[in-house]
Amino acid sequence: MESSDTNSRPPSYYDVVPLAYTGEATVFTYHGPANLSEGALVTIPLSRRSVTGVVIKSVPKPKFTTRPITDVLNLPPVSAGLRELAAWLSDYYAASPSSIWSTMLPAGLTRKRRATKTGTAPAGPPPEPALPATLTNMPPLTDEQAAALHKIRSSNLSAHLIQGVTGSGKTRLYLELATEALSAGRSVLVLVPEITLTPQTVAAFESAFGSRVLTSHSKLTEAKRHAIWLAATTAAVAAQPRVIIGPRSCLFMPVYHLGLIVVDESHETSYKQDQHPRYHAVTTAAKLAHISGARLVLGSATPGLNELFLAHEHRLEHILLSQRANKIPQPKARIIDLRDKQLFKSSKFITQPLIAAISNTIDLGRQSLLYLNRRGSASSQVCGDCGHVTTCPHCELPLTFHADLMRLICHHCNFRMANPAVCPECHGADLRLIGIGTKRLESEIVGLFPGARIARLDRDSATIKHITAVLRGLREREIDIVVGTQMIAKGLDLAGLDTVGVINADTLLHLPDFTAAERTFQLLSQVSGRAGRGDRPGEVFIQTYTPDHPAIVAAATGTYDQFAATELAARHSLHYPPYVFMLKLTVAAATHEAAQAEATHFATHLRTITGLGIAGPAPAFIETQGSRYHWLITVNCTRRPPLVQIAKNLPSPHWTADLDPINLL
Repeated sequence: MESSDTNSRPPSYYDVVPLAYTGEATVFTYHGPANLSEGALVTIPLSRRSVTGVVIKSVPKPKFTTRPITDVLNLPPVSAGLRELAAWLSDYYAASPSSIWSTMLPAGLTRKRRATKTGTAPAGPPPEPALPATLTNMPPLTDEQAAALHKIRSSNLSAHLIQGVTGSGKTRLYLELATEALSAGRSVLVLVPEITLTPQTVAAFESAFGSRVLTSHSKLTEAKRHAIWLAATTAAVAAQPRVIIGPRSCLFMPVYHLGLIVVDESHETSYKQDQHPRYHAVTTAAKLAHISGARLVLGSATPGLNELFLAHEHRLEHILLSQRANKIPQPKARIIDLRDKQLFKSSKFITQPLIAAISNTIDLGRQSLLYLNRRGSASSQVCGDCGHVTTCPHCELPLTFHADLMRLICHHCNFRMANPAVCPECHGADLRLIGIGTKRLESEIVGLFPGARIARLDRDSATIKHITAVLRGLREREIDIVVGTQMIAKGLDLAGLDTVGVINADTLLHLPDFTAAERTFQLLSQVSGRAGRGDRPGEVFIQTYTPDHPAIVAAATGTYDQFAATELAARHSLHYPPYVFMLKLTVAAATHEAAQAEATHFATHLRTITGLGIAGPAPAFIETQGSRYHWLITVNCTRRPPLVQIAKNLPSPHWTADLDPINLL
């Protein structure tokens, strides 16, 4: 609290951003102690509440009456680099400063249980042992890895895209680069997209760097996340570099002299926050690297088309790793046509070739993985005879079946057509919806292989304890078959895994979205890469109704370059990113009619005043959420600023804006 000495002096005045504020104002002016640093964390009165705030700058005494800063938290000020990043995020994503700072800072800063025994900020960490000059207990670098490191070190660019096939040893490169950064007294941020990747990544970095590694993720309690933030803060104050590992929020950790940012599996959609502020971690990491003078490394076996486009534009250094580090060939992939009903003898969902492969794998004492993408479980209608999926004639996106309306609807432009009784392509009557859940699949596997040891890993079961137990069981060969969703599709490095089965490759492919083919290719490539990472080549079985689709063929044959070239050409002709910038606008209303009317009015207004590319309005992919109806408008432009201005000037609080959306669902 303010002391009597402080109160006897003329107050100073500061602009402060409150963390818990949803109104239109961006900052509030308060008076308080002299010489408060920019970035100081304070407690301020806001209406009838007391909230945490961030001091932005000192200002002259205003003409209006101000309220006092009630407390200055005993924590170091937010660094200049993070303050610059916060200002950029607010402008770039048309987000309020309050929402940005609420995202960047941990919750519960003022809770008493956060305080130390002495009531002061934690003491500095003890001195650390010298860092080894080179990594120990590791095989020598392959020729490709050594060449990649040389290219990174000698490049004139500070941002690098490592495109390495699954098993090529990208993590080894991260460790080498992290060793260099730490040896130079600089900190490292390592972003991982999924919680299942964290234990493996942490183990590799802790083995190399010990207590210098701090890990945070969403499954930790608020108190534990705050303790890690405090540990990072303490190390930063003591000028001790750290390695921070975790999801996108780790970009905002306080670190000393940031020297390297690694974004592993950089193509992953989880790097985009799906609530306000809707920032993308890859873009934000690039800005933070620029602010900090740090090196940025993006790693992926299947880079996103946006990142590939930047590499083609020579804004990223493109580095290729074409071979697995263990020299074992890539697994052989077999496409299985689900339209062939002769393949279903023992199961409604699993074909005989895949059943036979799993049985043989169990007999050999090896392991199998069955992947199922639950998203869009009943999104599109497919012909069981020919595999035809009806698409919008305007957007070339799959139409979505609405049972209540008996209509196929485009969720981009709102084109509608009656639900056909027969397939318009082959005139067959076997029209069906795609869908099965992991629990049902697990039950099916139990019936087919009653003696097998089976585990399931999906978001419903994704506790740290369960994830750790499943990973340990897989490593120790205590599990024969693992069934799961995207959580098991990437990053897992299991020497005993020989067989991978994709139950239905079409569930994501036929979503009404321009990124559907890209996401399908990436997921199939990633899950295929789990097989054959030990001492023998693996096998992959891709079950699909559309065996000739370019994304599925490319994933099965490993022809990324050909797929990317074709997909980028299609994006260019249809005016989709990365050739244009895009803004997704969503309105929520109490009724379908109200949402449609408000969306129609705003779309008409935008068409009148902007001259930009406007699509819609159309109902959202999931129109009803929480008793509210949602409709969409999409706007595209070859320049980003006009879209930012629209996002900053929405007609009512019922609207939300998503700049650079990763999908249109």
